Amino acid sequence: MRFAIRTFGCQMNVYDSDRIRDILMAAGMDPSGSGPGDARPGEGDGGCDVFILNTCSVREKPRQKVVSAISHARAANPKVTVVVTGCVAQLEPETLVGIGADVVVGPDHYAELPELLGLSCVQGTNALRSRTEAVRISVADEVPSFLMASPDTMSERGAISCFVPIQKGCDNWCAFCVVPAARGREVTRPEAEILEECRRFLDAGARELFLLGQNVNSVRLPGGFPGLLEQVAALPGLLRVRFTTSHPRDCSPELARAMARLPGVMPWLHLPVQSGSSRILAAMGRRYTREHYLELIDLFRGEVPGIAFTTDVIVGFPGETEADFEDTVDLVQKVGFEGMYSFMYSPRPGTRAATLPDPVPHDVAAARLNRLQGLHEEQMPRLLERYRDLSVEVLVEGPSARDPRHASGRNPQNVVVNFELADGVEVASLRGRVVSVHVLEVRTHTLFGRMNVPERA
Repeated sequence: MRFAIRTFGCQMNVYDSDRIRDILMAAGMDPSGSGPGDARPGEGDGGCDVFILNTCSVREKPRQKVVSAISHARAANPKVTVVVTGCVAQLEPETLVGIGADVVVGPDHYAELPELLGLSCVQGTNALRSRTEAVRISVADEVPSFLMASPDTMSERGAISCFVPIQKGCDNWCAFCVVPAARGREVTRPEAEILEECRRFLDAGARELFLLGQNVNSVRLPGGFPGLLEQVAALPGLLRVRFTTSHPRDCSPELARAMARLPGVMPWLHLPVQSGSSRILAAMGRRYTREHYLELIDLFRGEVPGIAFTTDVIVGFPGETEADFEDTVDLVQKVGFEGMYSFMYSPRPGTRAATLPDPVPHDVAAARLNRLQGLHEEQMPRLLERYRDLSVEVLVEGPSARDPRHASGRNPQNVVVNFELADGVEVASLRGRVVSVHVLEVRTHTLFGRMNVPERA
């Protein structure tokens, strides 16, 4: 029985999709299927018997894509079993069943998927029950559990950079955010389990680990998050450590000092600001001010040489005035983010912001977003100029997407670097290694260069 997974949303969903894949493979299913957009479910060798949509509900647009994908899958093959997992599954199970989902599973019940799908071994084959028998709603109504990566399937994926969740859920209840409702209260993963999964990924060939959490700085561990970073950075075989997301309210001088002290921790910090206006930040329930955020930027720049910042921004939050928006524009110009995810506010059911007065007209919010994104696009080449004519260390992930004759990876600041190989060197021989690359060009969001030839002794 073949299955396909389509993933929407954040890095945590990417990790969860890998765990779902492990669980279904352990139950005897085949991950070789493809869903709508690649091949129609059930058609030819590329189809699938079970189509899984791992969903995100942070914004309205991803939710609409899920609804469209269910309709597409059902039209392409009425017999395909449609499974919806993730945050939309948690928040809107009845709606999803009403529009055609067969199985709806919240984030803490993925281990139950084989049972929910009705898989049973009969003389070495897997049989799927009829759709009416398979339908069941399963939501995260119990103590959250963490799913360990399966050693049996990790080596075949062979990823150089791997996600490791250290925490799930959130206790902040920002006015615009559905994460606490979708993922539950904040729970820290046991430290021994975090380190064990890190070791598994490294044993399978990973060289970079990406620690994940809704707010990594609030993990409840004896040494706090800086202490965990120190333990992870000391693991044999590890070349690089990154992490996301950091809430500005909980970012500390201890974290900055740990980043500066530990050579394996990369000089890159994703620090969502959401708005440059202290008044709007208060309405959002973010519990920090514009001034505090800018002080954090100065703190980390002073402690961590060469650090790069990326961020998230919401435009058009209820009550946002032109002056509030100008504060955001000014902050983006001041900080110089080397990456920015910016969105137009969309009300999410059950959040405080959905009931706030003074909504910003759609055309006004859209114009503000276009202006902010245009500003960032103009800034990016200038910001990346700091790397031109320098030799940077690149962790090679594989061939360049545009030209397989070139290699691709990321520098310590998380910027993609595509580069020409030295004579006689093949991409495959560099994968998972850190090499020195001389940067020749800035290409909007990426860098291009040529591999430095090591000097002979």
